[in-house]
Amino acid sequence: MFAHYIFEPGAIRKLPELLAKLGYNRPYLISDTHTHEIAGCRTEEVLRQAGVDFTSHKLKSPENSDLAADENALGSIAMANDKDADIIISIGTGTINDLGRYFSYITGRPFLLVATAPSMDGLVSGVAPLIFHNMKITFSTQEPLALICDPEIMAAAPLKMLAAGAADILGKYNCLLDWKLSHIINDEYYCDIIAGIMRTAVDQTMESTKGLASHDDKAVSVLTEALVLSGIAMDFSGNSRPASGAEHHQSHYWEMQFLFDGIPAVLHGTKVGIGTVLMLELYNALAQMEKPDFAAIRESIADRLTTQAWEEEMRRCYRDGADGIIELEKKSKKNDPEGLLKRLSVIEARWDEIRALAGTAPKADEIYRVLEEMGAAKVPADVGIPRQYVSDSIRYGKELRDRYTILQLMWDIGKLDEEADLLVEKYCRESA
Repeated sequence: MFAHYIFEPGAIRKLPELLAKLGYNRPYLISDTHTHEIAGCRTEEVLRQAGVDFTSHKLKSPENSDLAADENALGSIAMANDKDADIIISIGTGTINDLGRYFSYITGRPFLLVATAPSMDGLVSGVAPLIFHNMKITFSTQEPLALICDPEIMAAAPLKMLAAGAADILGKYNCLLDWKLSHIINDEYYCDIIAGIMRTAVDQTMESTKGLASHDDKAVSVLTEALVLSGIAMDFSGNSRPASGAEHHQSHYWEMQFLFDGIPAVLHGTKVGIGTVLMLELYNALAQMEKPDFAAIRESIADRLTTQAWEEEMRRCYRDGADGIIELEKKSKKNDPEGLLKRLSVIEARWDEIRALAGTAPKADEIYRVLEEMGAAKVPADVGIPRQYVSDSIRYGKELRDRYTILQLMWDIGKLDEEADLLVEKYCRESA
């Protein structure tokens, strides 16, 4: 369990002392081309000077994109594995962190993280989104025993990584709404304390975004703390609910399509920021929406996609990953008429409460402006996300998880296709 947090200049120098305190003496270091240069070499030198035996494996990063957290990368780590190592240390923040946490979990060894950039919120999480057979799947992993952050290294990270981390945190505005929405409609477990901790971290990050553009140490520290709190919130709740909602479904869907089509990867948080703008547009629209004609919605259920037509759409959109999506629907029955009718009864009865919740959402254009001020991507075209990807992700991104979000609500009330068309028209004019 996460217990040690070293955030100070020269923090890596504390690693040998920390390992001795924890009772470990032979780490297996995992890094990639970029993170090895940033902190891997320094970590190795510190361990050598302290007389600590270690094995180091450096994954090769693609020239024009980021390393993918998939079975190929995991296989490379496994083949280079030091079976005598008693602890796994990832040197890196995103993909390397996810891979190291999962590898430590499946090999039954503890895990420690040397962070290199505040670019994502899984720093101390017990789960990791990994790519398996072209599907983005959340796996259980090992929480780090310790997190080592040198603020000088973190603040020196490229602006695109700082912006990605901030965008990942700003996405919590949406996912907290999704969590509360599911509580209202499905009576899903919801914790005001956890949500409050996360909301405070998001608000503080929002206030610090201007400082990130100048790599301000204080702003980077605020962001790093928010990312750590996000992981802790996930652990407290037992899942990723406090940190992942419909905005993440957009990001995961686009990432899968990039893999299918051989398009260079884009940072997770960057995609989450774009997805957050889109999903907040849906909440903003819901806040202004008149109460639907629920009798007409019920009468039109038979006109929705048949199971066969839906499966054909899943095979078009999810391609090699379609079988997993179809199997998930058989278990979750998100689109089953019986479940839909039950939810419609709740939505109708609690419409005013649902609309009031939507009214608490930040304005999408406010988040758009903040992303713009950080120099971050704001619309799909900024990172090469095609128009068709966006159209499909809004309509079918909800199928990735058994998780109730604004996307499912819009589908429930028969508005999702209409809203998808409006969003694509507004945000994808420059996309192919």
